[in-house]
Amino acid sequence: MIASRLRIPFGLWMPRVLARCSLRTIGYGQRLRLSALAVGIIIPAFFGHTLWSHRTLEFIDAEREVANTALTLKHHAARTIEITDERLQIVTSLVALHARDLGSEAMHIALRNQLARSHDLGNIVVTDRDGRAVAEAAVFPVRPLNMHERDYFQKLRGQIDDSLAIGRPIIGSLSGKPMLPIARRLVGPDGAFIGMVQAMLDIASFQAVYDAVDNEPGAILSLWRADGTLLARSPHAAETIGRNFAASDNYRHHAATGDTKPFWATGLTSGNERVIAHGFVEGYPLYVAASLSKDEVLTPWRRLALTQGILGGGLVLVLVSTLLLLARETERRQVANTRIRLLADNATDILVIGDLDLRPDYISPAVQTILGYEPEDLLGRGMIDIIHPEDRMIVAAHWVQTKAGENPGPCSVRHLHKDGQFVWMEASVSFVTDPKNGRATGAIVTLRDVTIRRKAEEQMRHMALHDALTGLPNRTLLHDRLNQAIAYADRTQSTFAVMACDLDRFKAINDSLGHPAGDALLRVVAERMQAVLRSYDTVARLGGDEFAIVLPHLAEPCSANAIANRLIAAVSEPIDLDGHKVEIGVSIGFTVCTGGDVGADELFKRADIALYEAKAAGRSTSREFCAEAGARIATHGQLGLDMKEAIRRGEFRLVYQPVVQADTGTVVAFEALMRWRHPVRGEISPAVFIPVAEETGLIVPLGVWALQEACREAMHWPAHVRVAVNVSAVQLRREGLETAVLAALAASGLSPNRLKLEVTESVLMQDADAALACLHRLRGLGVLIALDDFGTGYSSLSYLRRFPFDRLKIDRAFIRDIADPDAAAIVRAVVSLGERLGMGIVAEGVETAEQLDLVRQEGCHEVQGFLFSRPLPADEALAYLQLPSALVAA
Repeated sequence: MIASRLRIPFGLWMPRVLARCSLRTIGYGQRLRLSALAVGIIIPAFFGHTLWSHRTLEFIDAEREVANTALTLKHHAARTIEITDERLQIVTSLVALHARDLGSEAMHIALRNQLARSHDLGNIVVTDRDGRAVAEAAVFPVRPLNMHERDYFQKLRGQIDDSLAIGRPIIGSLSGKPMLPIARRLVGPDGAFIGMVQAMLDIASFQAVYDAVDNEPGAILSLWRADGTLLARSPHAAETIGRNFAASDNYRHHAATGDTKPFWATGLTSGNERVIAHGFVEGYPLYVAASLSKDEVLTPWRRLALTQGILGGGLVLVLVSTLLLLARETERRQVANTRIRLLADNATDILVIGDLDLRPDYISPAVQTILGYEPEDLLGRGMIDIIHPEDRMIVAAHWVQTKAGENPGPCSVRHLHKDGQFVWMEASVSFVTDPKNGRATGAIVTLRDVTIRRKAEEQMRHMALHDALTGLPNRTLLHDRLNQAIAYADRTQSTFAVMACDLDRFKAINDSLGHPAGDALLRVVAERMQAVLRSYDTVARLGGDEFAIVLPHLAEPCSANAIANRLIAAVSEPIDLDGHKVEIGVSIGFTVCTGGDVGADELFKRADIALYEAKAAGRSTSREFCAEAGARIATHGQLGLDMKEAIRRGEFRLVYQPVVQADTGTVVAFEALMRWRHPVRGEISPAVFIPVAEETGLIVPLGVWALQEACREAMHWPAHVRVAVNVSAVQLRREGLETAVLAALAASGLSPNRLKLEVTESVLMQDADAALACLHRLRGLGVLIALDDFGTGYSSLSYLRRFPFDRLKIDRAFIRDIADPDAAAIVRAVVSLGERLGMGIVAEGVETAEQLDLVRQEGCHEVQGFLFSRPLPADEALAYLQLPSALVAA
């Protein structure tokens, strides 16, 4: 075939080859120049688009921020006015009681008591129908005040409904501070206007909150009356407070904007362009506003634009220059490379002709189709250079056998494709001999692509040893790798480790988002684990969300712990599952071994025991196996079996610790606490058996029994005494808690408002949404809900707002140290927070009279602790109720 080609006249094939080479040279150089042009256009366009997107995002973030801030200020204003209105309504009732002696000292004392209940009020005044003050909280006797000319008095006198009136800010005559008048009309038995009751709300209460919230440069937070009068502003601007902006050109646009819907406009008080969001306070003639200046919003973007402009310009300059230089060099090489050779371009296999040392003289064009190389690329170095390093010895042995006259048959080895992939080629060798003496003078090698066949064979082997979903080794391959690690450690006395891994919260994600999402999640986890591990480590999927890892050749035993920490950090990163952001964790147990004295099964058992310890420690953590842990697990399992028998034999009992009113000492509740006396081990601490009950699920029947027993016993107590029962995370997650509560109430006849269920913050964090739904259903039954051990877990104000708590129980750790100013400040803050949210405050762990005095001073409503009584059996608790005041007894 080659000879026939060579017989074609030179004048026919030479121009054709030259034309082809010329077109190829010109085309490639033009492509490089077009690439340079594209770089000069695309990169600036990309940077411009990126900057514009960032600018848009800055605006969106600013709008979201002011909307959220306006919503927060709206809720604060509504709550503040609501509390003040409550005082006014109480005073309205007092006016009815003291109608004949409004100017008396008794009326003054009643008003003063109401004033003392709110730190934000400066004075409370009652007037007659002509606006003359007839009673006052701040001073006695009442001062000769007349409010007839004030706008809110005129409004109240003229209105027929019972709505609240809010006046313009004024300077308090007693305090000397800006005050906000808030008033309600007083009516006689016939409904006629007989006067008003007015509270002076300290504007500084709004100013303090706004100053605390206002932490953004250029931000303005403000409170407005519905008619456009500015009541409070941060940053403070005294010249604008009390000013009415209704006549401003911008006010109409401001007033027409929806509730908390951001818009861009000129600020009424600042005069510059801003993003603004209003929050209209429902039920009151007020609205709040939060805004950011456009200049401050765009400041980070301008810095980014400058940086990206410099970087983008430099990048374009470098890339365009490089491409143009490459184009020039490529054209020079292609023009210089004019040597033409006639090739056998119709062969489907690669044909290589060379000497007996495997130096090729000719390679057919099929090499470009199959391996991506131009023949010229390989003529200078030979085919041996692109054979996989692991296969070169096979080629050398096959070549020796063939030269020796043996017939080893075809040889399959991997060749490197130009794109970096390896292609399986089957090589057949034949020799060119000298017809004179029969000696071999050269060789012809035929290479056939057998990649598809080899991949099919490899895939079958891979499927037998790997997990189909993640592509990780399966249990069979894992055991093989572990046995190899044990054998190597036995020979070298080196250190290796075995890990057992379980994903945390996988089941919840799989159930909520579906199995396809769960499969995608497992694949991401597999990739992250492989990225952390070394190339010779083995991570295998055993099934479900269980993984195992073999770490051979550890430099030192502590390396396993470092690797476990990196695995936990990698897996815990957020994962995007088709638009759903999810987070999971991984619990890891591992055992480290030096030498090969321990078998594979024992190593897996030890890793599983360590994994159990990691889960018990709170998940998303790691634990190393120790002998004590193994013994503890065995004891743990026996304790679970004993608990089943204890439930059957009725060995559990409840004791009751009294909760008393802080100021009177009256018993208002008992907390039911579970106790267990083991027939052999004696009294077992709840800290020991409760976790076992939760892990084994026995907490569910125990919880049902505790509810029934506590409700039954509470029926022997006075009607004002409640009973508190603790609820675990397992009970909240399982269905049937509401049914158990209803059954216990029905069986005992106990009123729902006498049953209080106590949960801890850590319980809520495990599945906040499910816990929220369950607690709301329980609250709907009329049952009270208390947050126990407040301050020791994941304290979050958002949880206090979302969950239906009636009580906050301050953890004993703060009460123990309440004499310390820091601990006292925390208690004071919790009390204030609870009062603002309408929650009662219970102080736990009160053990001394000094602690009692301090929690009283801080405003705690109820107290509990050994100062009053230890937990009592049911009969002693009943007798305790017959004693005099608990405080006196203490």
